[in-house]
Amino acid sequence: MNVSTLFFLLAFACGSIALADDICMANCDGDVCKFTAKVNLYAGETGYYTFDECGDTSNPTIGMEIGKTYVFDQSHVSNYYHPLGLAYFADGAHDDVDELEPGIVPPGSDSACSDFMSCPAPMYFQAGEYLGTYSNDAMFANATEGEDDFGLDHYEPQFFYPLPDWTERGPFSVSLMFDDESFGSDIFYFCHIHQFMTGRIKLLKDGEPVQPNANLPAIPYEYDKPGQYDKFCGTHGLGDFQLPNKQCPEKFVCGVPEGNPELSLFASCIDSMDCHMVQGMTTGVKANSATALFLHQMIPHHQNAVNMAKALLKHGHLDCANMEDETDDCTMEVILREIINNQNKQIQDMRGLLESHGWPETDDCKVDIFVSKDDHSDHDDHDDHGVSVAAPENSGTSASTKPFLASATLLFVGALGSTVF
Repeated sequence: MNVSTLFFLLAFACGSIALADDICMANCDGDVCKFTAKVNLYAGETGYYTFDECGDTSNPTIGMEIGKTYVFDQSHVSNYYHPLGLAYFADGAHDDVDELEPGIVPPGSDSACSDFMSCPAPMYFQAGEYLGTYSNDAMFANATEGEDDFGLDHYEPQFFYPLPDWTERGPFSVSLMFDDESFGSDIFYFCHIHQFMTGRIKLLKDGEPVQPNANLPAIPYEYDKPGQYDKFCGTHGLGDFQLPNKQCPEKFVCGVPEGNPELSLFASCIDSMDCHMVQGMTTGVKANSATALFLHQMIPHHQNAVNMAKALLKHGHLDCANMEDETDDCTMEVILREIINNQNKQIQDMRGLLESHGWPETDDCKVDIFVSKDDHSDHDDHDDHGVSVAAPENSGTSASTKPFLASATLLFVGALGSTVF
């Protein structure tokens, strides 16, 4: 078997090869090419990058000509909390792998650029001003030696500001001129705040990929593919939690008007979100730790908040052209986008804490909730039904405590139906 065939098979095993026709190209004006970055918040749990030049494809494979200047425009509001980074391996610093920096030689390159702090690196801009001192691109600043500040340490913190402040401080953009012709692999774009958002960049010479028969290094995970129900709701992970569900009450949202089908459908999404959270928050304590219990409870709580915010952002018909405006719609959209992005970051941080302690990612215990059809005597004037809790086997729950559990569950369920997290 020859070497090219081996590379082809290896790349196929790691994912399909991006053929020339599948590589998205930037819009170029003279010596400067542009990718207009956005984030599709509904494409995956944390969202995926899209580029206007590439249609609506999530995390498309893009092409960059060696020696040419590329600008990634991050001015769109969906880029909030998603500062774009560039690395030699998927996910960059999230996986403790090399990023494009002035002192890091491209893997396998014969360059001595690290001796001069002149290796290819992105250059970060805020409101049109370069934030660093390093340069390998005379388009923006004279080429330097011995400078390692390429602006990232000033750029990334801006994305943690409240959304109106981030908007006021922008626009934000990233440029890259990759100028090492001895490098023969792919590079990656990724998000510096949220993991698992990486996409591939094929480096080109005269329009042809320098690595034409392989996609290496591999991206070590598959992208999320929302099901039809999540696509409708604008959510993540709700397909298995539509009502009826034996671990959830009959409903969470009560009194939905029959003459408002749009609200009825939105309410059904809320029902599924709350069912997902209730199941997620029925947890064990196998780790024998209060912190682990907190994390196992808080992650599904945050997921519910994120899903609620995504769904309203999708279905709420908000009209806000400028996040700095103080209209009701803009106030609401700011709240939703900050919930989505901030709490998704916290979810990833909490998962990281579980992993670092060696605690299980989840610790679910099954608690069935069912409607008692025989006892409606106390609820003739209410929409609620009697709720019983089937205690898990070997739980130590006596018959005398079950009425209390049922009442507590009913109160908890009622609170969920009226609370926005």
